[in-house]
Amino acid sequence: RNLHRQQKEKLYGVTWRPHPPSMLTASKQKEIRKNIKQYSKKYDAMDDQAKESARQAFKRDRESKMNDFIKVLDRLKDWKAERVEENAWDEAMEAFDS
Repeated sequence: RNLHRQQKEKLYGVTWRPHPPSMLTASKQKEIRKNIKQYSKKYDAMDDQAKESARQAFKRDRESKMNDFIKVLDRLKDWKAERVEENAWDEAMEAFDS
């Protein structure tokens, strides 16, 4: 019995595929439904552990990149100090200031 009909634009067809029969027995399905909280706690703990390890890996990677960047900045600072000494700009600035 058709209760409502509404035509959709450009909807050419809808197919429905039924789910295959479960590979679990009825008793096993009943046991799983009964103990779903235990299973969910177990898998939630596994998920939390995976998330934490991913966070730690991201943090280590970020710290490594930050340390590499700081090393580059230190090298640039040393290079700049060498250039100032080499060109005697520091003496010229001191003479200018006094």
